[in-house]
Amino acid sequence: MRLLLVVCLFAVFEAWSQPIPESEILLYKKLRQIGFNINTSGYGMNTTFGRYTDAKNLWLFGADVMFVKHEKETKTWNPVNDPSARPYFYGKLNNFYTVRLNVGQKKIITEKLRRSGVQVSYNWQVGPSFGFTKPIYLEIIYMEEPNNQPYIEVEKFDPDRHYIDNIYGRASSLRGFDELKLHTGAFGKFSFCFEYSNERERLKGIEAGAAADLFAHRIPIMAIYDDKSTNPKNHQLFLSLYLNFFIGTKYDQK
Repeated sequence: MRLLLVVCLFAVFEAWSQPIPESEILLYKKLRQIGFNINTSGYGMNTTFGRYTDAKNLWLFGADVMFVKHEKETKTWNPVNDPSARPYFYGKLNNFYTVRLNVGQKKIITEKLRRSGVQVSYNWQVGPSFGFTKPIYLEIIYMEEPNNQPYIEVEKFDPDRHYIDNIYGRASSLRGFDELKLHTGAFGKFSFCFEYSNERERLKGIEAGAAADLFAHRIPIMAIYDDKSTNPKNHQLFLSLYLNFFIGTKYDQK
């Protein structure tokens, strides 16, 4: 009985550790994937299409849509703690979004020799970066004369008129999309990719890397006041570290 158990365990181990037979290793022409990106400057979504030039090299084409935060953003609440008042970021002039169009290459370092293995590769991508600023709208408290009754007006944030003591809360996030302003730039990123799907034609994995977006001028995310010593500095260059979680498929096998 013990001998049978040992033989069975040995057979299971051999089956698990057995490389995929060469006849089962299929070559594909293309891949497509979508991903969710979290990074030190925000978050976003992306899509990538790839074309194999050989078994270990691909050309990549894709697009990223990112929400970019300023490191000095601090969430603020209405001082009277009114539960109907939405939190806002005091001093923030604009939300900032970027759309990247990219081209690059992927190089497979280590093949996934087992169904339970991990394929390791590195990627680089470059391309234009189109930034869009959307103004912040807030709910502002005013006093109605002569009865001193408070009422609320929705206004675009003005650092010369709006302060913590007269801001009620954030207005609808939909306000301001008709006032988008374009800011052009370029970006590049480099990453390592770890793909661990158990199915040959499926993609599932994590990408870890660094990205840089450079624009033609500083992006006005935060308001600039007279006191330069305490002012947040708006940036022209945005550097970030990121993790991208992706799924996808390989297709059109040779």
